[in-house]
Amino acid sequence: MKHTGPRGRYGRRTRRTAAALATGIALVVASQGGAGADGARRQPQAGPAAQSAPAAPAATDCGDPKLSLRPPASLPAPGSWPQDSKMAEIVRRGYLRAGVDQSTYPFGYLDPVDATLKGFDIDLLREVAKAIFGDAGPNRIQFRVLRNADRVPAVESGQVDIVAMTMTVNCERRERVDFSDVYFTAGQRTLVQKDPGLPARARTEGLAGLAGYRVCAVNGSTSLTRIKEPQYQAIPVEGETWADCLVKLQKGETDAISTDDTILAGLQAQDAKFTEVVGGRISEEPYGMAVNKEDPEFVRFVNAVLADVKRSGRWTDLYKAYIGTSLDETVPRPPAVTTWRTES
Repeated sequence: MKHTGPRGRYGRRTRRTAAALATGIALVVASQGGAGADGARRQPQAGPAAQSAPAAPAATDCGDPKLSLRPPASLPAPGSWPQDSKMAEIVRRGYLRAGVDQSTYPFGYLDPVDATLKGFDIDLLREVAKAIFGDAGPNRIQFRVLRNADRVPAVESGQVDIVAMTMTVNCERRERVDFSDVYFTAGQRTLVQKDPGLPARARTEGLAGLAGYRVCAVNGSTSLTRIKEPQYQAIPVEGETWADCLVKLQKGETDAISTDDTILAGLQAQDAKFTEVVGGRISEEPYGMAVNKEDPEFVRFVNAVLADVKRSGRWTDLYKAYIGTSLDETVPRPPAVTTWRTES
């Protein structure tokens, strides 16, 4: 099928861009040992086809899922905890095992210049490791690249001690893992190509204006669950990573990507000339670090680290370094804590 107008321009460009990105993703997976149609636009579908996505299951009610365990009044000094604690176990092992992403700029990504993992989430995990060992040596943390769908199982099974991967805290996940205090709050929006073929309401309403159109999100994400909600009538497209969704958008295999605005800002920065973020926030996405439910003392310790990061100005420094003004003209305050859970 021959595209005309803007789609023809994208047709030449997207094959080249997508191939380059796909090659980069393959190299990332190989270096880290982690998990990693045609170009025609589908026309909006009416009736049952537009509502084919199953409704999300009812969420388990756990009260306010953001409430975490109260930390000690000050950050414990390295080695000052009991020998049977999770922190002592990590010290005996010699390194913290952390589940991360490597394709979500600017939170967790592989820098192609020096082949190192960087990002807001990555540096917060380095702060946790530094608090455990008393130094920030390169061997103090072992990163394990995970798919979104594998985050909770990896924590449950003990493959990792902690996960920081733009992970939304909710009641469903809280049934299986525990969470730290919220360290970042995002909101779901939509990324599209600057294509006049999209309905005008898509640019003002985002996901709500894309009934019958294909919308990509990563398998295992809360974003994909929301896309499948019947009120949006979108056609869900599953990607392995957010970079995979961007490739699909560039190749014409999806019409949009919908997820947290923080993630979309990173994707848009990689293709700023031809993509734009549209619509307002349709959700609140509080990020927390996931920890095994059997390690409450480790949750408290991590919360002490996060409190210190927020209080010291380190959180603000990381925001400026990785996010800057891509979401707003001003740097926000770190998420505040109003109360804590009472159970141990």
